[in-house]
Amino acid sequence: MNYMERVGVLHVHSHYSDGSASIAEIVAAARPAGLDFLVLSDHDTLAARREGWEGTHEDVQVLVAVEITPAREGHVLAMNVGRCAGFAARPNRETLDAVATQGGYALVAHPSGKSKPALRIRQPPWYDWNHPAVRGMEIWSYLHDWIDGVVWWRLPMAYEFWKHPERRVQGPYPRILRLWDCLGRTRRVAGLSGLDCHARRVPLAGVRIFPYEKMFRAVRNHLFIEKARWEADPIGALWEAHAEGRGFVSHDVLADARGTRCWADVSDGRALQMGQETSHKPGARIRLRLPRVARVRWIVNGECRLSRTADALDLEVSGPGIYRFEATLDGAPWLFTNPFYFR
Repeated sequence: MNYMERVGVLHVHSHYSDGSASIAEIVAAARPAGLDFLVLSDHDTLAARREGWEGTHEDVQVLVAVEITPAREGHVLAMNVGRCAGFAARPNRETLDAVATQGGYALVAHPSGKSKPALRIRQPPWYDWNHPAVRGMEIWSYLHDWIDGVVWWRLPMAYEFWKHPERRVQGPYPRILRLWDCLGRTRRVAGLSGLDCHARRVPLAGVRIFPYEKMFRAVRNHLFIEKARWEADPIGALWEAHAEGRGFVSHDVLADARGTRCWADVSDGRALQMGQETSHKPGARIRLRLPRVARVRWIVNGECRLSRTADALDLEVSGPGIYRFEATLDGAPWLFTNPFYFR
C-alpha cells in the first residue's frame, strides 16, 4: 500500500480550558513548526468541537479530543468522542465504558502521574490497563519530563531550563517503556508522545512558558496513513492511526526524523507497518531506514538484543514477540518506533 508520513503533536490545551491561546493562534503556531496535524485535549470540555474547530485549518488538521481529569484518579485522553459531560466526576472505569459506547477510544496521559506541590501538580498514576477502550499511552510525556528537573536548588538555572529544554529532558521513563513492552505481550498498545502544552503566561512579564511554536518543534508523532484514506477522510484517518500506533515518536528538535521508514517484510509478501500484528512464520525481516546515522537499539520483548551505530538495519524476526527500535543522538533520546507484533 502507498503510505504517507504525517507529523503532528498530541495533548495541546487552548483557552477553552487552561491554555493561553485561541485555536486560531495555535494553528498559526503549528504552520511554521511544520505540523500536519495537532490534537487538542482541553480539560473536561469539547467546546472546540462544538464550535466547529475540528477539521482542516490552513493546511493543518485539527482533531478535538478531551483530557478527563478526575480529582483522585489518573488522567486519560478520550479520543473521537462527541460528549464528555460529567466524566471527571465518575470513576475512570465508568468513563472508559462511556467512551467505548460512543465508538471512541482512550489514550492514557502521563501514565506515571506526577506530584509537584510547589508547581500545584498532583496527578495520580494510571492503573486500569485492562479496559478494551484503552488503546494506547503516552510513552513520553514531554512537559512532565522537563518538570523533573525543576527543583528549588536549581532555580538559578531556570533560564537555561526554559531556553534549552532539550538539554534537560531525559526521554521516556524506563519504567513506562517496561510497562509498554509488558502490555504488548498480550495485546497491541499504541505508544505516542504527549506535549501537555499550555504555554502559560508569566504574570507581568509578558512571556509564555514554552510557547506553542517552540513546543511544536520538540517531541512529535510521525504517523503513516494510506494515501487513499487520507484523501478521502484525513480526520478519520488520523483517529485510526493514533489508535493503532502506526508510526514513531521523535525528538525533532535534535534532528528532524522525517523520512524515517520502518517496516516488516513477511513470508506471504506483505509489508507490515509499525503497530501492526501478524502470526509468526519463518523468514520475516524488519527493516529500518533513518535520515541520519544514530545509535540504534533493537528491543525484543523488552530486552536489548542489538546496539549499533547505523542509519540502516535489516534484522530477522527470530520468533513470536514484540519488536521495536530506539535511537539516540550523542546520547540524547531521539526516536522510538511502535512495535511489530508477531504472535
